[in-house]
Amino acid sequence: MSEEKVIEVRNLTVSYGLKPALLDVSFSVARGNLIGVIGPNGAGKSTLIKSILGFLKPDIGEVRLDGVPAGKAKGKVAYVPQRGSVDWDFPVTVEEVAMMGRYGRIPFWRDPGAKDQEAVEKALDMVRMSAHRNTQIGQLSGGQQQRVFMARALTQGSQISALGGAFRHHGVDAATNERILDCALARESRGQRPLSLFIADLSTAAEYFDKLVLVKQRLYAYGPPEYVLREDLLSEVYEGRLKAFSNLREKGGD
Repeated sequence: MSEEKVIEVRNLTVSYGLKPALLDVSFSVARGNLIGVIGPNGAGKSTLIKSILGFLKPDIGEVRLDGVPAGKAKGKVAYVPQRGSVDWDFPVTVEEVAMMGRYGRIPFWRDPGAKDQEAVEKALDMVRMSAHRNTQIGQLSGGQQQRVFMARALTQGSQISALGGAFRHHGVDAATNERILDCALARESRGQRPLSLFIADLSTAAEYFDKLVLVKQRLYAYGPPEYVLREDLLSEVYEGRLKAFSNLREKGGD
């Protein structure tokens, strides 16, 4: 029995002006997987995530989410944004940010109800931010801010979650990384885990993810960590500039 394809990327090509960011990228992802996107700086990782989110229109090819074109798949992806894209001075509290994930489920004519509040309470508890519910978002540490936006993604209840910033970057501590991944792994929907997609770095790639997408404009490899994290392949993609690969093969598999 074949796995259900939640994300289908077909011949995806995206350019910024005359500069190609992605060239003819194709792969598909089944529900229940935790996916890490890896590659050197400028490889097109963020472009790939934004294309899956429907934020970018491909030059060639397409992205489909549950069979629907990404640009029309409203509400199918819960997005955890990069910290640099958020106005941290905006007067909004932790609880209010988490509630934003419910807006797509609340008719415009009514206020959030008990069910919405229950979802927010559960999400804040999962990311261990309940004690900060009345804190303005800009007063939190980088790791705490990332947890709050993960809570917003949890309250949305979408089948796909995407983390826009690189994992273990932006001042996000190791405990927060583990908590965010625990939340992604723990979510249940109709008896199955939703799909979660993260930009990752090499130090987390082997340890956390079911499958990895290795890109540098084109797709170099897609599959389990032990298949993707081959020293010869990474040396080609990173052009010999690897610094943290000494123990990855031991972590990635036999």
